[in-house]
Amino acid sequence: MNQVPVIDRKKCTLCGKCVAICPKEVLYIENKEVKLNDNECMLCSHCYDVCKFNAVSFDDTLKNVKFSTFKYKEKIIDSKEVSPAQLVNIFRSRRSVRRFKEEEISDDIVRDLVEFAVTAPSGSNCQEWEFTVINGREKVWEFATRIRDFFVKINKLAANPLIRYLSVPFMGRALLNYYRDHYETVKMAIEESEKGRDLLFHGATCVIIIHSPMDGSTPVEDGTYAAYNICMLAHYMNLGTCLIGFAVEALNRSPEIKEELDIFGTSRIHAVIALGKPAVKFHKHSLRMDYSVEFC
Repeated sequence: MNQVPVIDRKKCTLCGKCVAICPKEVLYIENKEVKLNDNECMLCSHCYDVCKFNAVSFDDTLKNVKFSTFKYKEKIIDSKEVSPAQLVNIFRSRRSVRRFKEEEISDDIVRDLVEFAVTAPSGSNCQEWEFTVINGREKVWEFATRIRDFFVKINKLAANPLIRYLSVPFMGRALLNYYRDHYETVKMAIEESEKGRDLLFHGATCVIIIHSPMDGSTPVEDGTYAAYNICMLAHYMNLGTCLIGFAVEALNRSPEIKEELDIFGTSRIHAVIALGKPAVKFHKHSLRMDYSVEFC
């Protein structure tokens, strides 16, 4: 059964804004009433968003966001209230953190971060993202060792020049490039891990994994948006984050580890976020490399 918006006829002023903004043209006006046709509603809630008179609702189909660890009052921030310079500084103040304290993060804080994550945009409003949380330093360390074991196998293959070159017809230059770009770094991380040092998650006490099936409209982009929402909010909750690309690669190439985490086999990992209390304070914004841009 298709879920559709509910129109309160008593509150509706027939302004037509909900009809005009509906991307699926579900709504139309006839005989001085807003009506609904059989088109499939994508649940974007734009009709609800533009109605000043609360004449549009979705019953229990959609909900508003709620947070438990900080006070939140919904408000539209007008562009006049935040200058471009302020916004740039807000975003630039978030940094990737690679030194964490041993202090644990509560489950409630993690839930609030995920609650904000799902306010991110998603292609065709699919919202198919899923989240797996590993909370607690001991659990994170155990997870890090599982990923270490995966890369021990990869490095063993990459270290063999015969295997590297024989793999080209089947894998292209993937193993050759891995050996050139990552072998030594991973080797060092493996050696440090065997000594009890965590160079993968940098001592973080929590890890958030974002994944989804690949049958959505833009699943990879959706997961990335959700991840960045977490990173931004975490910064302003006095927490640090770091996106861990090696963990993403390991999970996407290791069905065994995904199964241990109860992540559906065909789901793709989009982001792995190390989360914790930062053990470093930054006093300046990061510098950036030069880049190329062309206007066509």
